[in-house]
Amino acid sequence: TGIVTVNQVLVSAAVRDGLAVHGVDQTGLSQKAGPVTSHLRIAGDAAALGPANRIGTASCYLAFDVLVGADARNLGYADAEATLAVVSTSPVPTGSMVRDPGVTAPDVPGLVARIAGRSRAVVTLDGQAAATALFGDAMPANLLLVGAAYQSGALPVSAEAIEWAIELNGAAVAVNT
Repeated sequence: TGIVTVNQVLVSAAVRDGLAVHGVDQTGLSQKAGPVTSHLRIAGDAAALGPANRIGTASCYLAFDVLVGADARNLGYADAEATLAVVSTSPVPTGSMVRDPGVTAPDVPGLVARIAGRSRAVVTLDGQAAATALFGDAMPANLLLVGAAYQSGALPVSAEAIEWAIELNGAAVAVNT
């Protein structure tokens, strides 16, 4: 389940719970040539959503790729006093690493520290390793992070609504649930 799909699952879950939502997806130009990011605002009603995705206002910061999560443009949405970051520490190769075996992987602990500097707390999980250990496949990794965010109290939607939205999506329902 990719980032855009995860965002849509969370949108559907929030709507199911009677909440107002505004979501924006930015997809990379091609696989590994650009990051995929999604912004999702959830509030009790449309008036509380505000005019736009505002810098420094995220209560939950999900980083499925630690390198993209530590990028200053994305990290600007976090707030050191209000944001709970849920970060996958899985090594994800960049386009440069795929093209040139001499390019080394980024320093994951350093990237997590950068995110921690802009967050009140950080929950880390090697999503790909956990998914592979549990299911024999790394594909459920992103929804494992969503589960960690939910269990940490960072998502304002119910477990029932998330499960309903996974079923509505229809992809690998049993595993993703």
